[in-house]
Amino acid sequence: MRKTLPALVVLVLTFSGVNAAWEPLTGDPVSLDSLIDEGLTVGDKIFCEFDLFGTAFGGAIAPDLSSIHVQGGWDDATGDYGLRFLMSWNAASGQIVNTNLSFTVAIIDDPQWEHWQIKDVGLMLSGASATETGVVSASETVWDGPVPSGEVLASLSASKQELDGGTQLTDWAEFDPVKAIWVRKDISITGGAGLDGSAHLSEMFQFFSQVPEPTSMTLLALGALGLLKARRNRHC
Repeated sequence: MRKTLPALVVLVLTFSGVNAAWEPLTGDPVSLDSLIDEGLTVGDKIFCEFDLFGTAFGGAIAPDLSSIHVQGGWDDATGDYGLRFLMSWNAASGQIVNTNLSFTVAIIDDPQWEHWQIKDVGLMLSGASATETGVVSASETVWDGPVPSGEVLASLSASKQELDGGTQLTDWAEFDPVKAIWVRKDISITGGAGLDGSAHLSEMFQFFSQVPEPTSMTLLALGALGLLKARRNRHC
């Protein structure tokens, strides 16, 4: 039986058809602008090089790095490490909020993870809502090197519209394992043209699987390491 880390807030998720629980490993969420210099270590991975460009139209508020908070953790059903993004982005009728968010994910440069690699990526819009003509959409491209010199490994998309039953909230893609990936997101919150159109995004999750699969005891050890921010890594 897998042991669980003590004193952790647990959020119940449904991802790729599997019931799972999100377990934070890095304490309270912190703003992305606080991670510019050091990045965030979660298990065997470091997340770094965060960059954001936000625009807004029709009176909506444009996002910046300080408007997104992030928390590192893992899915206790799959063992995948990832990030929980928290924001409060809104668009009423005639308004648009658009965000380009990019970051790098890399296996920590350490002998104990010498043979580990990243093999897939998963995306979940867990806090999205829309009414009338409102739409929340997120597209994502994963590269094997810095853009534009790298090659595309995967493309994902997720969205939320009224009466869609939540069927488009998640996406997942697998690729040949690599040591590091460069992620670029395009997120749009659109109120649409209807008088009552609106859209909102407050939370999304990102997960990454690794090979070889770590054992339960290794996961516990890595969870403790995930409480620390990395100070150096060849990709950051």
